[in-house]
Amino acid sequence: MRLTDLSPVGCYVDTNITFPPDTRVSLTVRLGDDELKLAGRVVPMPSTGYGFGIEFVDLDDSTRQKLEAFIQTRA
Repeated sequence: MRLTDLSPVGCYVDTNITFPPDTRVSLTVRLGDDELKLAGRVVPMPSTGYGFGIEFVDLDDSTRQKLEAFIQTRA
């Protein structure tokens, strides 16, 4: 499983596991020195063969700030 296309509002998970749209998911990811728990829901994506999109939901302010800071360091 590989997380790609990370943004402040979501990401893509490259995997052969599938979930129906709107399924709630929780990911634990390591971004730099931080380990973040990211809650989201599966969103419909054009057929890419493997994986699914996630729209982040209910992220607390601290998690959102760490996520945005990590993304800024990669820009």
